[in-house]
Amino acid sequence: MRNISSSRFSRFVILSAFSLLVLSCPSLVWAQAVGGMDSSTSDNSRTPFRIKLSGFLNTEPQEGSKVLKLGITDFQETYQFELIAAESIDDKQVGEGAILQQVGKFAVDFDLTGSRDLLSKVGQADPGTPLTIVGFFTQRNRKLQLESVDVVGLAGQSAPKE
Repeated sequence: MRNISSSRFSRFVILSAFSLLVLSCPSLVWAQAVGGMDSSTSDNSRTPFRIKLSGFLNTEPQEGSKVLKLGITDFQETYQFELIAAESIDDKQVGEGAILQQVGKFAVDFDLTGSRDLLSKVGQADPGTPLTIVGFFTQRNRKLQLESVDVVGLAGQSAPKE
């Protein structure tokens, strides 16, 4: 009798170990090693990094200039942005090419999100307004979480008194 129950126990242990091995294999296949992770500038990256875009909003761009499409989903609007410079703030090794690698592939190059005040600065800017836009950019979904929007030449100036 003892032989039968130890035989059943052995089968149970072997079957359990085999099931555990088979069920854990798919998770090993889907797991990503640390060395294979995308950098923040990869077009599939979900890691945001701080960038600064400088340029002119809704201008008649000169031939050969870089033009971006900025979208504000909340306002259901798109804006043309003639780019002068694009740079990473925190990592100077990230070049303009890494930031702009998806430009022109989609209807909207940068989907602007953030506080209503910052979005309104972009939405209410007159054509030709020089802007500096700073925010956290996520390559995968092209979201730019606004941190600041400044009109170049007017930053730090107070409004004229009447």
